[in-house]
Amino acid sequence: MVNMRPAVFFLGSFLLLWIGIAIGSRVRRMRQQSVESESKIISVLEGALLTLFGLLMGFTFSMAVSRYDLRRQLPVKEANAIGTTWLRSSTLPEPLRTQTQDLLRQYVAIRIRFLAAGHDVEEMKQSLARTADLQARLWSSASNFAVEHRDPITALFISTLNDSIDVTEERTAAFENRIPDEAWVLLLFIGFASTVVVGMNVSSHSQVLRVLLPFVIAGALAMTLDMDSPRYGFVKVSQPSMERLAQQVNAANGQ
Repeated sequence: MVNMRPAVFFLGSFLLLWIGIAIGSRVRRMRQQSVESESKIISVLEGALLTLFGLLMGFTFSMAVSRYDLRRQLPVKEANAIGTTWLRSSTLPEPLRTQTQDLLRQYVAIRIRFLAAGHDVEEMKQSLARTADLQARLWSSASNFAVEHRDPITALFISTLNDSIDVTEERTAAFENRIPDEAWVLLLFIGFASTVVVGMNVSSHSQVLRVLLPFVIAGALAMTLDMDSPRYGFVKVSQPSMERLAQQVNAANGQ
């Protein structure tokens, strides 16, 4: 469910909730006397279910927003880490300086592809595999040099390179960290139960009222899923910091 496109999720949840309204309306028609005699209890149940749904919806939306903010911040953090590594690489002697900067240029391009891959699973796997390969090559050349050059400048470069590598896993984990399916199932179940009870209180002739609640709830659910979907939907994470970094390192090479 977490990989479902928000538009499809909206249509599916709207249909489910509209069916709930229809079921409630049918129960009202078939058992009108019983429904009217228990109208106070049904109203209390309706209020309780809608309140519970609103509470859970608020927590879920807050989770989605916090994850979205984290995914927006991490590309900036990664660009800063790689940019610092690039600047400190200029203090290295030749030929290590040129070798490291060439690898960093490739590395920046690959890290941009990580997000630009969208929902292409194979492209994402290739990006992560290429990232790991470049990290290994950068670390190998830097660590081999550091064995014979134990000085503050080399230590600073090693530290910054380590930060650049660490933030990669942070960013990958942030994209994998999604609201679990169980939470969505619970929200849909409570929403469905709420619409059934609401349908029992709404006249079958009130077509606008029968459509309004499912539409609003489905819209809120779809918006939350959109915020939690870094590669699908309308609300997407951009990476202008990484793109500016790519321009900077390429310009240094005369490209």
